[in-house]
Amino acid sequence: MTQQYEGTHLTGLAGTNPLGFFAALGVQVLFADEPHQPKLWWSNDVIPHAIVDKDFSVETIIQQALAVCPKWAKSPAISPKFGSKAEMEKAKFSPESVRKYLKSANGQIGNEFATALVAEGSYDNNDVAKPSDFYFTAGQQKFFSMAQEILCSVIEDDLNEALVGPWPYKSKLDSLMWDVVDDRIYALSASNPSTTTKYTNPGSEALAILGISTHPVFSRQDGKRTLTVGCSGGWKQGAYTWPLWLRPAGPGSVAAILAQATDSTPSKRSDWYPSWGIFQILQSQIRRSDQGGYGTFSPPRIIWKTNSESS
Repeated sequence: MTQQYEGTHLTGLAGTNPLGFFAALGVQVLFADEPHQPKLWWSNDVIPHAIVDKDFSVETIIQQALAVCPKWAKSPAISPKFGSKAEMEKAKFSPESVRKYLKSANGQIGNEFATALVAEGSYDNNDVAKPSDFYFTAGQQKFFSMAQEILCSVIEDDLNEALVGPWPYKSKLDSLMWDVVDDRIYALSASNPSTTTKYTNPGSEALAILGISTHPVFSRQDGKRTLTVGCSGGWKQGAYTWPLWLRPAGPGSVAAILAQATDSTPSKRSDWYPSWGIFQILQSQIRRSDQGGYGTFSPPRIIWKTNSESS
């Protein structure tokens, strides 16, 4: 039988939704500068949800988020104060500005977000920074401005709904498009879904912004691709693969699990998964518009699952 650990169940943060998974990671990030950080693990339910140490109640997490999120919004990593309008709003950094951006964020709150967004030496055909695979905005959308508004606007009720669930989808705030419900396939709709109002959940979006910082990016040797932890494939047709685990894991252990348990087709490494407490590996396709801009996650599929509950 699987060993049971006592903790605070965050029933709103489903591990089968990238947005819920990122938000759960964000709960740990909230306490990064505190003497004690929560350990994180997942329930072994049909829809697994996040669990943290019992010392971190829902109210404790909410109060910490209300204190930390506005600071993140004003940080150099989220609110760069230099460069062109495109750089300050959309992270369309020139090579010189990438170096300045990463240097300005170093040592500041949220600095890991900067290194999870762009990598020095990785640029697109227009010689601007090629961002993380999780950069799903395009066109008139302003990535930094959207993140700032989400972090500054989130309130106690939003966070409670995110952590406890169910998500009500009642806010008109912008979304960074990490929720699987954003994958609205036009062919299956009676009308163009882009003409309908899109409602979001600011609590989960705010926590997910912090959670994204746990996925650093790297420049491929040829400089033509930014590699994101957990992601594979190309820019237009890629995939995100993530693990769920049954044993309490601190931030360092979670980082190791994210880095190691991400094969899109698990090989002999899967023999190690049970010893790490991993019981599922999930994968969502990353879909982008024909122009390679707007992105969404497809509904996930389980690509590996433990054969035993004894781990």
